[in-house]
Amino acid sequence: MARSKEFEVNEVLDKAIKLFWTQGYEKTSMQELVDFMGIHRRSIYDTFGDKHALFMKALERYEAKQTHLTPIW
Repeated sequence: MARSKEFEVNEVLDKAIKLFWTQGYEKTSMQELVDFMGIHRRSIYDTFGDKHALFMKALERYEAKQTHLTPIW
């Protein structure tokens, strides 16, 4: 039986956006993402895939929020 997520996806994506924005993609490690997003590494991989896939999801979220003119944090 699949476990339910113990975090809100958009909330952790917003944290990823902030970290990628301040440090850049190349300088952001998976461990920094784990620490900053406050979720387990396994949860990141299970939900988003690898670092690049997470970055692309964060970019999609950023674009959607900009399109709707909603503050991202």
